[in-house]
This record gives sequence, structure tokens and C-alpha cells, in this order.
Amino acid sequence: MYNGFQFMAISQLAQRFPADSWWAKFYKDFSEDDLVAYYEGDLTLSSLNLDWDMPFPQQDKTILIFINGHLTVDTLYNLETDGAIGLMVMGNVMAKNIAIGGQEIYVHGHLTVENILCGSYNHGETIVNGNLQAAILVQDDEYRISVKGKKSIPCIVNIWHGDGVFQELPIRIEDILIEEIFFPEDEDDIGFSFTSLVQILKEGRSALTQFTSVPQRTIASPIYFTHPSINAENILKLTSCILMTPDNPSFDLTEQDVYFMIQRAHTNADGDVRNDSVYMKTAQCHYFIWLNDDQSVSLLTKTLDEEAEWWDITESSQEHLVDIQEHWLMLLTCINVAELYLHTIEVRDVHQMFQHPAIQDLDEEHDGFWDGSKCYSFRQAYLDEDGDSIHARIEIQTPDEAYYFYTLENETYVSRHYQPPNDVGRQELSYLNTTQWEASERYFEIFKQFMSQNFKIDIGTN
Repeated sequence: MYNGFQFMAISQLAQRFPADSWWAKFYKDFSEDDLVAYYEGDLTLSSLNLDWDMPFPQQDKTILIFINGHLTVDTLYNLETDGAIGLMVMGNVMAKNIAIGGQEIYVHGHLTVENILCGSYNHGETIVNGNLQAAILVQDDEYRISVKGKKSIPCIVNIWHGDGVFQELPIRIEDILIEEIFFPEDEDDIGFSFTSLVQILKEGRSALTQFTSVPQRTIASPIYFTHPSINAENILKLTSCILMTPDNPSFDLTEQDVYFMIQRAHTNADGDVRNDSVYMKTAQCHYFIWLNDDQSVSLLTKTLDEEAEWWDITESSQEHLVDIQEHWLMLLTCINVAELYLHTIEVRDVHQMFQHPAIQDLDEEHDGFWDGSKCYSFRQAYLDEDGDSIHARIEIQTPDEAYYFYTLENETYVSRHYQPPNDVGRQELSYLNTTQWEASERYFEIFKQFMSQNFKIDIGTN
């Protein structure tokens, strides 16, 4: 460890410190006896202990390690989180495990962690100018991680609250970390031991369970469409599915840049009779499928050119119908997902919940409830300054700071939307992304349990 390092007063590197680093602001607070361990070039280590005196016992005044290159290390750690040696790497950092606290870790490039990234206590911060990629983030509510690039962390768990998220689905910290890391505590404390985690990593052992996926729920619900045929039965199922609300003769959706509009039979405002139909617009053409009075099905298509005319493809060979059949199958898949999930939350029950005093009493200063590292917020229905109706909705903030929205937009089903972490603006849940639908379902189940246990508000399911 000692070979290749140069030791110099902290002031000698003052011009090399990035402007947004702690050292650029406070290096003058240190004396000429306080040292930087400087390394020129790329460095590969089996481990790096940042506790005081540990890396360089003969240079016990070392307070910062500065690597002018890339750092590759199996285990980066320290035990004392009330203060430890700082680390500044002007290239990328690649590690198998990191468990640190009590100092600034500054990475000018990208930080990649194969397994665990754990920051503990409020006396430390990790700053990454590039991207952060880690398999698992073990966090408390105090340690700060600042990333200027993109973050990719499929699993996040919270050591204080014991909850977390894995590939967008809610999990418990005990699902991810081995039992040895926890010590017996009362019911309100999960008993996470940072010291045990560091010791396991120092020994070169894995602190992870064999957890690979969130267990699937058993859903006792029949599949809405049982065959993919373009026929009268399936058209009628489309025009009577849950997305077709009584107050509207049509609904639309977009998936993979294909626009669909489904219309049920009705008489419009001009007195014209409309048959059950499906319209599709792809990147190449329009398709129109409608149900005739005799229950036969007709298929039309035309190109996207303004002067293009519709032509009948009802009797075309299967080879010429491949494109429309692929998009039809995608539409049926979307409706199967809608039928599977949108029936599970009753509009009536959510309406009743908004009338509960615990919800009615919320205001702008206190607009929700914390449940571990999840937050539940509520917006009552109201008229805005233009006289437009703003619908009531429930917002669930997840441990990875994504949001799920449950909105009372109609009297048939509770609409659901999603906002990704570190993003602004809600978006439609893709019917082809069943993971997000399943996550929205599980978070709402956890929310129901919280409201029942704390406020005796019971939200039933169908």
C-alpha cells in the first residue's frame, strides 16, 4: 500500500481540488503537518481501509488520499463513521463493495459497485461527477450521495426503516442482507449493524442472501381474452372492457408508438350510428376494424399519405395480415393487463377514505403520512381558478423516490400513473410493463395496511 505514494502538505494540492469538493473550501483550515497521500496513475488494491492511521501507519497525519487516475478495489471501507480519511479519485472507481462514512469520497469520473454500496451517518458524503452504478444501495436517512450523471441502482434498502425496493417492487431489508448483519432488537428497530457489515466485507465474504427476485403473487383471476382472433367476440369484449366507461363511447391508448382507439356502438351527437370498431395508427399506416350488423368483421387500411384512400383487406392472405395481427395481439395484451389490475381497487372505497377525518384534516403543511421510507400524500378534488375540475388522488412515494398516483378520474376504475425517480411529471403506466403494474398493486396493498393499522380505515378490494 505504501509503495508509489507521495506525501505532501494539504496546501500543495489546493489547486488540484475540484471546486465543488469539500477540500477546495476548507483546506486552509489544516496545518502543514496534515498530509495528502498522492498517487499518480491507475491503482488496483484488494482493499482500502480509510480509518485513521490504517492505510499509512508511518504517516499518521494523512487525512486525504488523492489518486490521479482510476481506482479498482475489492473492498473500500472504514469502521469509524464519526471521522475518517477522505478519498479523491480523478478517474473512475470500480469496487466490489463499499461501506464508508465520516469523510468525503469524491469521484471525478464514474463509480461502479458490483455488489453493496453503503454510506453511514451524517458526517460523510459521496460525490460522483459521472454516473453511479451499483447493484444494491444500503442507506440511512443521513448519509448523502450526490450524482451529477445518471444513477442505476436496481435495489435500495433502508437500514432504519427496513423497507426497500428491488427492480421497482417493494421488499424488506432482510430479504437482501444476511441474518448475521442484524442483532436482536425490539419490534420497532430492525437492528442493523454497520460494524458487522464491514467485518463481513473485510473477511471477503458476501453479505447478500441468495435473493434474486421478488416472489410472484398468485392472482386468481381469469384471463380476459383467451384467444387472439380478430372476430366479433373479441371486438365486443374490447368495447365492454373496464376502460370503456359509461359516460364515454370510446377510449384510447398508445403503446410502443402505436395509437389505438376503441369505440363502442352508439349514436353520436349528429344522429349518426357508429358500430363497434377499433382504429390503429402505426408508423407506416392506418388500420380500421369494425363489426358489421351481421356480426361479420371488416378490415381496412391506408398509408399515412394525406391523399391515401382506404382499401379493403378483409379477404387478404394471412401473409398480408401479419402486421395488423401483431398490433391486434398487442392491444389484447394491454386490455388483459387492465382487466387484471384495474378491478382490484374500488372507486367507492377510495371515495369513502377521502371523507375520513384523518384525511380531511390534512393541509398544505402536513399533506401526508410517512410509513418507513415511503410517503402517502393526498389531494382532495377541487375546482381550479379556471373552473376546471381537479380530481382527487393518492400519491405514494417509494423508497427510490418514484411515485405512483391513484386518481379518481371516473366512476368505473381508479386511474394509475407513474413518475420515475429523479424525474418530473407523471406518465401513463405502460400496459406492457407488468412490473410497474405489479409494483403499483403491491404499494397500494402496503398503503391499505398502514391506513387500517393507524387510522382504522379499511379499503376493500373487489
